[in-house]
Amino acid sequence: MAAQMDLLRDLCLAPGPTGFEAAVQEVVRRRLDRLGDAEGDPLGNLWLTVGPETGPLVVVAAHADQIGLIVTHVDEQGFLSVAPIGGVAPLLVPGRRFVVHGRGGAVPAVGGRKPSHIIPVEERRTAPDWPEQFLDIGAAGREAALERVAVGDPVTFAPDFVELAPGIVVAQALDDRAGLYTMIRALELYAEQPGTARLMGLSTVHEETTFMGAKALARRLRPDVILVVDGDFCTDTPAASAKELGGEVRLGAGPVVSRGAGGHERLAVWAQEAAAAEGLPVQVKAYGGETETDADELMAAGTAATLTIGLPLRYMHSPSEVADLADLDAAACLVAALARRIGEAGGLVDPAGPNETGGRGA
Repeated sequence: MAAQMDLLRDLCLAPGPTGFEAAVQEVVRRRLDRLGDAEGDPLGNLWLTVGPETGPLVVVAAHADQIGLIVTHVDEQGFLSVAPIGGVAPLLVPGRRFVVHGRGGAVPAVGGRKPSHIIPVEERRTAPDWPEQFLDIGAAGREAALERVAVGDPVTFAPDFVELAPGIVVAQALDDRAGLYTMIRALELYAEQPGTARLMGLSTVHEETTFMGAKALARRLRPDVILVVDGDFCTDTPAASAKELGGEVRLGAGPVVSRGAGGHERLAVWAQEAAAAEGLPVQVKAYGGETETDADELMAAGTAATLTIGLPLRYMHSPSEVADLADLDAAACLVAALARRIGEAGGLVDPAGPNETGGRGA
């Protein structure tokens, strides 16, 4: 267990805002090199296939990038203006610690804010708009700041990785380093006990902004089945509501199998059957529309049956996301078991035909 915790820690501590995923992809590549020679493309996507040389191709995909900021301006006093990369709430900037990833190395920073005593009462629950936000790196002025940072440098929340309780971890970027962990472990488990399907692990880029990594590969890979593993919103805290977040998801209750627009119904059934056969806990969530994951782009290619498998996360898109390692390990076992089941069946009989509910397959 300690070695697997180390893998998750390494993934979470490697910086990788959208467009700057090289560091985290290097962590992925080093681990995948134990199984074979990973391939990549100029955009930054990375993939590796294990199992037999023939048979149905099953892809398990997770995204490497995380939310963050980017430096847009340095003023005469040496303060940095920033813009969001992905879904960063303005409230998360003032008073938070950050790291600017400059070409000369990591530069610590803090989100600036007015003293609480002079903020009008009616404004204390809001945050300034992005043009008014700034980061402080302790520079004496513009020239001193530009010796350490540059316009276009990416910024992340200050990295940290803490075990709150046995197996319960808090870190920035668990969305979707939890997915990368699951993908890697699924490949390792499948390589130890392969079936007749080929299992490809895919680490995509640009998910948090444009889904560009998935778009680039949606038609190129032409797999038979795609399994997308990504974070899903937990609803088991006082700050969350199952009704507002689209369904009940609990930490420690296992991975989340999507039904509806989130994937192919036959795959959802097989996933639940595989989990039951393996003694794995699973949760089920309904999607009436977009999943807001790479699955939307991969399904749109129309070349493969697709299923979204959610990983329960608390406080997503914050500096302190929380996950249960048991959920991730169960998801990895589920992916490996589902790949074996797909191989035994020779793939889906008609992945582009009607599914069990009478709709069209994804």
